[in-house]
Amino acid sequence: MNKKLLCCEAAGVLFVAAGSFFMRRLYELCGGELLGILFGSVNHSIWESCKTLLLPYLLWAMLELLSLRLSLHRFAVAKAFAVCLLGGVYILLRLVQMNPMTAFWVSVTAAFLLSFLLYSSPYDFGWLFAPAVCLLFFIAALYVSLTPFPPHRAIFLDQPTGMYGIIPKHIDYGALALDALFHTNIQ
Repeated sequence: MNKKLLCCEAAGVLFVAAGSFFMRRLYELCGGELLGILFGSVNHSIWESCKTLLLPYLLWAMLELLSLRLSLHRFAVAKAFAVCLLGGVYILLRLVQMNPMTAFWVSVTAAFLLSFLLYSSPYDFGWLFAPAVCLLFFIAALYVSLTPFPPHRAIFLDQPTGMYGIIPKHIDYGALALDALFHTNIQ
């Protein structure tokens, strides 16, 4: 069973890469509609990039669970901790100015490795099932609420526009550049 799980975890890295690539373009493909806002990347912020990793990771986890007949309690705990590691490591690496692709590969690989190690561990983490499920629901709530209502923090800032959240379709980039120039001259 561990060999099958290891193969699935390795294939999951590729699935997350393909899913992330698709989700980064979903907002434009949907024409800025609700589906694109909820599941796509609406700007170039660190959070929106991270968001495109979390959903494919969790979708792959569901496919693994259904196809391998794993222990639900151990698997949910392993994936809950791994998805937290995935988001945390990705955001941290991007905040220290790491290349987005390098941050992607490091965080996704670390998440799949952690989930494999936790699931195949001789220790029983099944008693953490209820907190793990609550954690997954909390992540889902953050996932759908932080795009339309982002806090004004560095991970939510769209660097090209200097704006947060959903960027208007018809934005005047020249006015943004002049505004940024004006604010840097004042300080």
